[in-house]
Amino acid sequence: MRYMWSATLCGILLAQTVYEKNIDAAFAQAKKQKKPLWIMVSATWCAPCKIVEQKVLPSQQFQEAVRRDFIPLKIYAASGGESSPGADSLAKVYDVKAFPTFLCVELTGEPFYKYTGLPSEVFGGGDDEVVQAFIAQLNEAKKARRELPELRRRFQKGDRSVEFLRTYLAKLVQLAQKDDIEKVFDAYLKAAGSVRIAWLGEPGYAKNLIVLSEMGEKYLRYAFSIAESLRNATDPYMYEQIYAPILQRDFFQGSGQALMWEVAFEKAEAYIREKQKQFPFVERMLYNMLWRMGLGAPVPEVNEKAADLALKAIALQAPSEIPDAEQREALAEEYNSLAWDFYKHVEEPGKLWTAVLLTKQALAYKPQAWYIWDTLGALYYKLKRKREALEALDKAISLGKAQGETEDGQLAETIDLREKAAQLGD
Repeated sequence: MRYMWSATLCGILLAQTVYEKNIDAAFAQAKKQKKPLWIMVSATWCAPCKIVEQKVLPSQQFQEAVRRDFIPLKIYAASGGESSPGADSLAKVYDVKAFPTFLCVELTGEPFYKYTGLPSEVFGGGDDEVVQAFIAQLNEAKKARRELPELRRRFQKGDRSVEFLRTYLAKLVQLAQKDDIEKVFDAYLKAAGSVRIAWLGEPGYAKNLIVLSEMGEKYLRYAFSIAESLRNATDPYMYEQIYAPILQRDFFQGSGQALMWEVAFEKAEAYIREKQKQFPFVERMLYNMLWRMGLGAPVPEVNEKAADLALKAIALQAPSEIPDAEQREALAEEYNSLAWDFYKHVEEPGKLWTAVLLTKQALAYKPQAWYIWDTLGALYYKLKRKREALEALDKAISLGKAQGETEDGQLAETIDLREKAAQLGD
């Protein structure tokens, strides 16, 4: 174990010298070496970012891959006094709204690749699979760098075929290239002849629609129309995944006051009455959104209201029949996420016991997930149930180690909580 810890530490220390931390210095290096930049925009409080910092950035294989073709830059934004100089401005320029976001940009600052979040290999894959997934992203970025100038050239030369415009528009939407989107968007609508033509041939069309819906009223209406045309072309589960984020944009569209809790709760009930016949899932979707926003708010009444909405959402989400493997996976993550938020923000014992039941249901769907056992142990600890807390936390630690987690990494907090649980009275 000591050798593994030392190797990890050495990798992290080496990573600190590989990735530039200063934006101006990184652009200067890019100009000197005539390479584009690879930028990881993270936040000091971002848990997924820490996974990348521990599993990907220290990897010698990834370091060699990224340095071969890019100048790597890692910065912190939205982190108050700990934000990197200029990082908040850079995040605004490139429309970074979630963390981590990975950008690849030319020396001129023009982006040619953007990816937000973590690849699926991070959840359940081994360390090598995770590293390979990020190297695959680098290869996608290099491909995009070759393709984008050619797409732009074809548009400037007058290519207005529907297939070409759809491909070009999808690429611009992925990059949030707002200045170019307007021209290509209008050309696409003119060539297509109908705003109801779906992007079924485009990989990632659902994500493109979601990004498009963020760009204002005109694009939101278009995203609505496209999503509606998918109603009979996709299964109900996928349809909901496409439509729910667009409905969320519509809910907040033109109403900054909706971010005030009292107004948001009141508006939600009216919005549900308006949309429920057309979109049966809108009630569950809004309850899910509002409890995520409300739990952890500095106002106790908001916390309690959010907790009530969370329980309503879970009740509405309960499957009417045995879910398939993909749905079980999604439900396990959803239940665990809610239970963990209850652990952090809710004090009422009755609701904490409800969170225990949710966690047990998550484990029924995903019994080998060490982090769900960790949630269960944390809830028992908060309820002062010593024996149950120790059993669950021991299980979490055992599974975590078997799955490659280290005591100085993700398991550190679990081990610390286990020590605290051992101090509870019998």
